[in-house]
Amino acid sequence: MSPLRLYRYAYGRTAAEAVALYNDLDPAGTAALRESRLYDFEHWPRRGKRPTARTVALFAQVYQTSARRLITDEVYVSYSLRDRQLIDRKDHRHLLAQRPSRVPSPSAGHVTMSQEAARDVVPVPTPQDCASLLRALGAEEADVKRRDLLFELALALGGAPALVLLRHLSPPEKDRLASAVRASTRVDVSTVEVIEKLTTRCRRLDDDFGPETVLPIVDGQRRLVADLLSRTALLPGLRDRLTYAYAELSQFAGWLHHDLMDHAGARLRYQEGLTAAHEIGDPTMIAYLHTCLSYVAVFRGQVGEALDHVFAAQGWARRSPSNLMRSVHAMELARVLARRGETGDSERALAHAAGLVERPRTEGDPAYLYWWTIGQVQASTADCRLYWGRPDDAISSVVRTLSAPTTFNLARGHALIHYAEALTRKREVPGAVDKIRGAAQVTARHSSGRLADSVRQARARLQPWAGNKHVRALDEELRSLGITTPGCS
Repeated sequence: MSPLRLYRYAYGRTAAEAVALYNDLDPAGTAALRESRLYDFEHWPRRGKRPTARTVALFAQVYQTSARRLITDEVYVSYSLRDRQLIDRKDHRHLLAQRPSRVPSPSAGHVTMSQEAARDVVPVPTPQDCASLLRALGAEEADVKRRDLLFELALALGGAPALVLLRHLSPPEKDRLASAVRASTRVDVSTVEVIEKLTTRCRRLDDDFGPETVLPIVDGQRRLVADLLSRTALLPGLRDRLTYAYAELSQFAGWLHHDLMDHAGARLRYQEGLTAAHEIGDPTMIAYLHTCLSYVAVFRGQVGEALDHVFAAQGWARRSPSNLMRSVHAMELARVLARRGETGDSERALAHAAGLVERPRTEGDPAYLYWWTIGQVQASTADCRLYWGRPDDAISSVVRTLSAPTTFNLARGHALIHYAEALTRKREVPGAVDKIRGAAQVTARHSSGRLADSVRQARARLQPWAGNKHVRALDEELRSLGITTPGCS
């Protein structure tokens, strides 16, 4: 590639952005560079058209570099002596300190999104980020204009990982999303449908790889939706649908933060989702977000706060048309009550959750609860039974979870941890080690911080048998996976 194109990619500029910056820099206001002409300049000398010396000088200012760095030796010698002198004089590397971000921060005009938009700072990509994205695009797309469009979309949606999602969009869908990113057209139903499609794909991506890959993409989508909501002239129905998308993305972002052990970030995102869900009055989403907040509180050992959220969720779940949501809520209630030592009430709530999940799914059940299956119910049942002091019953539940074909990687890992805890209580050390080993192997494929933390805790429960040969072998394996425990130091 020509240096002119490489500099544009290194700065995270689309062709449209580079052309706009170039035209703005012309002091006479006469520049009328078009994207097609920029491509001609960037392809020279293999094809296209050679840029004039004045053009090279202006692009040096756009990219805060010296003009001489924007052309090869072969092109440089093709200019006249006077043009070479102009190119040699233009050096704007002193402007590097004022290098701008590649994506403008969303304006905060909507009441629900204003505070969030102020906190959500768009990170400036490094040249290494852009180079990585460029290499991926080189293998992905041969057409130059389509490559630039993908480059623009990927930067707006979190970088190179977003390419996995963009592959699932048709060319018209990519064009529609690009128009939304550029704010060049009015938001319509088709644009919202593309955002919803990407959100669904993000959830599946999290199932496979974990939060580190997915969180930057979800944050990019949240910024985009916040920006769309800040615009005027949105029809009420379209605004509600976008607000719902924002609430769902906030819930998902909260889950990803929680899975990375960032509980403060999780609570913030869940609360932002609650604000949006209350704005449109969606009882299912409100109930779900309160349930998620309860889950975070339970994980932090704040059972009283968890009970507050689970009771708040109960009222909204009753208003919801979703039996699946009521099942999720009932299971969370069972978990909280189990931790409070209220075994009888916990058992009744658990039985209610299991009965509801078996009912046929309806249109009232939201797509984001696809993960809540009988296998997941059994995994949560094992958690409750451990708190009831019934390790054999917990093992029975875990076995059913592991045999269910719909059990995802993360759920399988946590089920193995429950299995290990039950075996540890029964003093079956080799079996417990084997289950911990299986859960630890999941962390090599999935970036869940919670699962890695659960592996450490499971190993800590084996500390009385630290000298056992099985435990010592486990410590070696955990060290190789980067999971540090007292026995691995």
